[in-house]
Amino acid sequence: MSSSMSGTTSPSSGSSATPTGDERPELRGAGTEELVALMQANGRGRQRGRMLALVGAVLGVVALGTGGFFAFNALTDPGPQPESVLPSSTVAFVKVDLDPSASQKVDALRFLRSFPDAAKQLGAGSDLRKIAFEAVQKQGRLGKVDYAKDVAPWLGQRLGVGFVPDAAADEGAAPVLVLAVTDVDAAERHLPALAAGLGGQCRVLQAFAVCTGGTTTTSLDKVVADATRAPLADAATFREDLGDLGDDGVVTAWVDSAKAGELISRTSALTGSRVPVVKPADAGRTVMALRFDGPNLELAGHVNGAKGQATPAGNAGAIATLPWNTLAAVSVGGAGDGFTAAWPQLQATIKASVGDKQYAAGLADVQKTLGISVPKDVAAALGSQFTVVFGGMEPGKGPRLAIVGDGDADVLRKVVGAATGLAGGGPATVHPAGGGTVVSLSDDYGQEVSTTHGLGDMPAFKDAIEDPESAQVAVYVDIAGLASQFKDDLGTAKPATTSVVDHLSALGITATSDGSGGDFAIRLTTK
Repeated sequence: MSSSMSGTTSPSSGSSATPTGDERPELRGAGTEELVALMQANGRGRQRGRMLALVGAVLGVVALGTGGFFAFNALTDPGPQPESVLPSSTVAFVKVDLDPSASQKVDALRFLRSFPDAAKQLGAGSDLRKIAFEAVQKQGRLGKVDYAKDVAPWLGQRLGVGFVPDAAADEGAAPVLVLAVTDVDAAERHLPALAAGLGGQCRVLQAFAVCTGGTTTTSLDKVVADATRAPLADAATFREDLGDLGDDGVVTAWVDSAKAGELISRTSALTGSRVPVVKPADAGRTVMALRFDGPNLELAGHVNGAKGQATPAGNAGAIATLPWNTLAAVSVGGAGDGFTAAWPQLQATIKASVGDKQYAAGLADVQKTLGISVPKDVAAALGSQFTVVFGGMEPGKGPRLAIVGDGDADVLRKVVGAATGLAGGGPATVHPAGGGTVVSLSDDYGQEVSTTHGLGDMPAFKDAIEDPESAQVAVYVDIAGLASQFKDDLGTAKPATTSVVDHLSALGITATSDGSGGDFAIRLTTK
């Protein structure tokens, strides 16, 4: 048969399930909420739930063992990608690539060297596809499908899942599973067994098997026709987004938040559920990639086409001036202006979740307890630079915790004082720090934070956060330092957990925005 398209389908018993379907600009539109909501909304049907379970299992196995798989694979050129057989109307898309670029494979090897136990466990003959398949079978799915007989002869190294608007049902988006095919004839012989296990239909299109849920071929026919006429890979916005992101990495996710938001709202109305109020037209599009960078693992993301308020002035560079022995810190530039701009949307979101009366009562309680006005005093306290820093536990005295900022010191003192009072702690102490203030639970630690610096010069910090001066939000966690500080507690954890932690160094998170989009990164570094 032709390798471009064939009519292999396999219905399952039973009827098909019908799918249901202003925070800071650098974080709004990050895409994860829309993607998760679409998955949840469409996972209600048994057939589609099976399909998503298969994808989820593969994603999980990749996250745990990708490095081991790459360690024993040849460096090959990128081939056909799943987005080439999904229609341009797709609103959200995730793909797993077990055969990425040569640079990713080299960096995966470097990452793997930090976890010798994992490399030993995976071994040279590990097949992540089989591991993922068996994980699904353990959940009671695909029980009649034999991996060696029905899957291994044709399954390639790439898979994807796209969420395509289901116009026929007018209820959100339908998940479409895409599996790489290495042998078209073998795939056409064995796809019926897989399709039956998924409770849907499958067909070979180009170098992939395209599968949809349900027993009718209508939606599959439309997906194949639309993908042939106008594939997602050729969509201008999709190509722009992936181009801005750079290397795809091993897992890539893309979501058109505007279109996905509309489908989520429609699904909410149909099911009677309540979802946070969003402005989908302003959310833009987000693309993310899980990829290796030297011996480190990074989740990098880029946002395009977002609309909203002007970007607050300021950056998170103050995080680099904290004490060298800082164990964890969060720094936000332009925090006060950002909070003021985001407050109307935050109000709407809370009201939609709890109702107007509960919101009003809760806000009144907060203002009375803290003795401040919200949002005015909160914005004043946050100022243009706001940082929270944790230096560990002080024996007999509690946490070494402080707030560093250039906002209203009196309001900061009220908030911290009220919080410590509710927790049964002592009064907050205030120390000057350059042009700002340090508010701390401990006078000794407050003095230390106001006079001691050097975090930005620490190798672990440099690896985790490459350029804090250009970020509007920066988060740093010294994993190795925390593990040492709390080693007694960690000793009660499972051996596998402690083994992994032993090889980790730090975690860094950065986010920035230019008003119409932005970038974010989460970096996990190794020793």
